[in-house]
Amino acid sequence: MDLLDRTRAWPVLRNMFTQAEGGDGRAVLVTGAHGMGKTTLLRDIQTHAEALGAVLLTGVASRAERDVPMGVIGQLTGARGLPSGQAAELDRLLEAARRFPAECWDSSCLPPSQVIRVIDSIHGVIRQLAERAFVVITVDDVHEIDPASLHCLLYGIRRVGRSRVLVVLGERTEVPEATSTLTTEFVRNLRCALVHLTPLSKECVTSAIAYQEVCSESALGAVTAWQGVSGGNPLLLQALLTDRQASAAEGRGSDPVTGKAFGLAVQYLVGQVSEPVRRIAHGLALLGTAATSALVERLMDVDAGGVTRAMGVLDAIGLTGQGQFNAAAARTTVLADMAPACRVALHRKAARLLYEDGAASAVVASHLVAGGPVEESWALPTLLHAADQALRTNDAQGARTLLRAAREACSDDRQLAAIRAELVQAEWEMNPGAVRHQLDRMLDDHRSGLLDPRHSLRLVAHLLWQGRPRAAEEVCSDLDAAEDRLEGESRTRLETLRIWFAYVYPALGARYAEGAAPGGSAPAPFFGAADPESEGALLLRTLRSEGPVSGVAETAARLLQGLSLQDPSMAAVGAALTSLFDAAWLDEAAEWCDLLYRDADHRSPTVRAILAAASAAVETRLGNFELARRRADEALSLLSPAAWGIALCIPLSAKVLACTAQGDREGAAECFRIPLPEALFETVPGLQYLKARGRYHLSVCRYQAALGDFYACRDLIAAWKLNSSVSLDWQVYAAKALTGLGHQEEAERLLRDWHSKQETVSRSPRERAVSSLERFGGGRCVTVPTRALKEGERERARSRTVLRDGPHLADGLGNRRVEVLSRAEQRVAMLASQGRTNRKIAEELFVTTSTVEQHLTRTYQKLGVRGRSDLSPIMGLLTSGKPARSGP
Repeated sequence: MDLLDRTRAWPVLRNMFTQAEGGDGRAVLVTGAHGMGKTTLLRDIQTHAEALGAVLLTGVASRAERDVPMGVIGQLTGARGLPSGQAAELDRLLEAARRFPAECWDSSCLPPSQVIRVIDSIHGVIRQLAERAFVVITVDDVHEIDPASLHCLLYGIRRVGRSRVLVVLGERTEVPEATSTLTTEFVRNLRCALVHLTPLSKECVTSAIAYQEVCSESALGAVTAWQGVSGGNPLLLQALLTDRQASAAEGRGSDPVTGKAFGLAVQYLVGQVSEPVRRIAHGLALLGTAATSALVERLMDVDAGGVTRAMGVLDAIGLTGQGQFNAAAARTTVLADMAPACRVALHRKAARLLYEDGAASAVVASHLVAGGPVEESWALPTLLHAADQALRTNDAQGARTLLRAAREACSDDRQLAAIRAELVQAEWEMNPGAVRHQLDRMLDDHRSGLLDPRHSLRLVAHLLWQGRPRAAEEVCSDLDAAEDRLEGESRTRLETLRIWFAYVYPALGARYAEGAAPGGSAPAPFFGAADPESEGALLLRTLRSEGPVSGVAETAARLLQGLSLQDPSMAAVGAALTSLFDAAWLDEAAEWCDLLYRDADHRSPTVRAILAAASAAVETRLGNFELARRRADEALSLLSPAAWGIALCIPLSAKVLACTAQGDREGAAECFRIPLPEALFETVPGLQYLKARGRYHLSVCRYQAALGDFYACRDLIAAWKLNSSVSLDWQVYAAKALTGLGHQEEAERLLRDWHSKQETVSRSPRERAVSSLERFGGGRCVTVPTRALKEGERERARSRTVLRDGPHLADGLGNRRVEVLSRAEQRVAMLASQGRTNRKIAEELFVTTSTVEQHLTRTYQKLGVRGRSDLSPIMGLLTSGKPARSGP
C-alpha cells in the first residue's frame, strides 16, 4: 500500500487530463516536502495516462546530471510510443543544443536566437506527435534539472495551448511558501495548475493503520500518536508500519513502534535537506527539550532568520513540531548523524550556554556528561547537584552516570572520597554486587579520615548488607568514639544503625542491644512520624528485647500508612514489615507488600527485589505458595545471588518452602546449590534459611539432616538470647524429625516444652504454628504427635467451625454456604456491622479507604448478603466463637 492523500490532488488532475485530451493543453506542477508522496503521485499519473492510450514521455532530474545539457530532455526521446523518425529528429536537435556553450542557458539573460530556434524545433516535433495522439510528459525532481532542459520545458509550457499535451512536473519544496522559477511561471499562466502535497490527514492515517493486518482495532484508537510521531509524512508513516509489522510477534500495544525502518527513513530525510537545515537539526537534537530559537542561534552561530527557516523545513517534513522532535528515535538518529568531535564540542558549548541562562542543573549536567570534563569552576558543583537530585527522585542510573563524570572532573582528595561514597550508594541501588569491590576503597577513605560521618554511616550499612560485620564494627567503634562531635542527625542515624546491627547480627552487635533510643524517643503512637527510620529502629529494638508485644504491630501499621504518601525509606519499610511479620499480622503484611510492590515500578532494581522478597516471605507464611514462588523468582531475577549479601536467605527461604509445599523437590534443591555468604549464619535472617532447609529435609524424609538444622536454630537462639517469639517454632519441626527417627518420647517432650513457652506469649501464634505444620504436608512421611497439641487444635477447630458455619445458624439468612473470611475481612466486616463509615474503618485499621471497600465487596459476596444491614446478625454469631485477634 502506498500512502498518499489523493482526495485533494486528483480532482485537479482529472480536470487537467480532460482539458488536455480535448485539445486544450495544460501543465501541472506538483510540489511537496521530502517524503510527502510526490513521486508516488507522478507514478499514478503515468499509469492513468497509459490507461488512456496516451504517448507517455518521462524523465527524472538528478543532482549528478545538473551539468549535462539537455540531460532530462534526452530522457524523453526513449519513450516507447515515440515513432522512430521523430525520435531520430529529436536526437539530432539535442546534439545541436548540447554544442552551445553553458552561458547560453543562463537564466539571467536572454538566450541567443540560434538557441531559440533549436528549442522551437524540439517542440515542433512534440506538436507533430500531439496531432495524432494525446501526449503526456512527466518529469520528476525538476528542482535538480539542468538549465538547458529547464529552458526547453518552460518554452513549451508557455505554448502548450491548443495542443493535446499535458505536462506534469514534480518539484521538491522545503516549505509550502517556497518559490522558484517554475512556481512563478505556473502562478501567472492560466493553463497551469499548482498541486501542493500536504501532510496526511487523520483520516488517511486511520486508513493506513486499518489496512495493515498486524494493527488491531485497538491501534485505531491511537491514530493521534501515529500521526504525531510520523508528522503526517507518508515516508515516516510507512516506516512505522513496517516496524510495527516486524515487532507484531512481540505482542506490543497499539502505539507506534520506532525501529530500524523508521531510523533509515529519518536518515534519508536528513540527508536530503540542505546543509544549513541539517545543522539546525543537529542543534535541535543536541539541545532536546531545552531548545529554543534563541539558544539554537547562539549554539550554531546562525542568524535568527536562518534558524526560523530551517525549523520551518523540519516541521514541513514531519521530523519536528514547534522546535521539538516528534519522536525520540528521530532525535537519536539525527544526533548520530553528527561527527563525534563536533558533537562533543557542541555539548560543551551547550553546557556553558545553558549554565549562563540559569538552566536546571540536571539539564546542564547532561551536556557535561556527553561532552566530557571541562575546566570550569561551576562544572563539578553542577554535576554533584544533579546527581543528588537524581538520587532523591530514585533515578539511580542517572545518578551513577553523573557521579562517574564528577569523579573524572575532581582532583581534591576529600571531595573525591565523598563522590566515591555517593557513587557506591547509586551503584547499590542498581546492583549491590557491584559495590563489593568498592567497599575496600571506601573503608580506606574512612580510615584516612577522608569520609564525613554521613558517608561513614552509609559505609556501615553497606558492610552489614555484604556480610562484613567486623569491618562494620570497626567503623561503628570509630563513630562511637567521635559521637560527641556528631551533629544531631548523624547521631540519630548512628543509633539507628546500632539497632539494626544488634537485630541482624545478635552476637557481634550484642553491645548495641540495650543502647539509647534514636533521638531519645519512644515508639511514636501518632500517624506519620517525623523520622520514620528511627521509629522503625525502635520497632526492631522492641522485637529484639521483648518480642511482638502489644503495640508493636499497631505502630508498624501507622508507620507504613505514613510512608505510603511519599517515597518510602526502605529501612523504615523493612522494620515495619518485619514487625508485622513477627507479630503474625500476615494479612496486613501481605497487603502492604502488594501495595508497595505495585507502586515500585519507578524504583531501582534493588528496591523492587527487596519488596518482592518480602512479599514472598509473607505469602509463604500465608500458604499462598504459587504467589510466593513467583515473587521469590522475581526477586532472584532482579539481583544476582552475589548482589544479595546476607539478605539472600529471604528469597531463597521463601522459594525453598514454596517448592517444598508444592512437592517440587528439584526446585527446592536448586536453591541449595547457590553459594551462601560466609556470615549468613551469624544473622537472624539466617535462621529462616536453616528452618526452610530443615523443612525440605523433612519432606524427603532426611530426618537426621532436618534435626541438625533445627538444633542449629536452637543453639543460635540460645547463644544469642533471642526472645522466644522469634524461635521460629523449631521445636515443632524438630519433633516431627524425632518422630521420623523413632524418638517418640523426646518428640513429645519438645512439644510440651514448646506448648508451655507459647502460653507466656499468646494463643494465636500456637494456632498458626499448628496450621503451618499441617499445611507443610502432614502424613507425607510420618504422623506428628498430637497429644500435646489437642488443646490448640480444639480451639482452632471451634473458630473455623464458627467462621464456616455461623451463617447457617441465622434462620433469617437461609441455607447459604459461606466461605471463610480472611482476618482482614473479618475486622472490616465487624467494624462495618457496628455502624462505622469506610473512612472511620480505614483510620482505625491504618489502611486505605479503597482497601476497606474491596474487603467489604468480597465479604458481601462470600456471605451472600446485600449490604451492611445484613452483617450485624452474622458478625454477632462469629464473635461468640472467635479466637482472640492479634491485630487491630
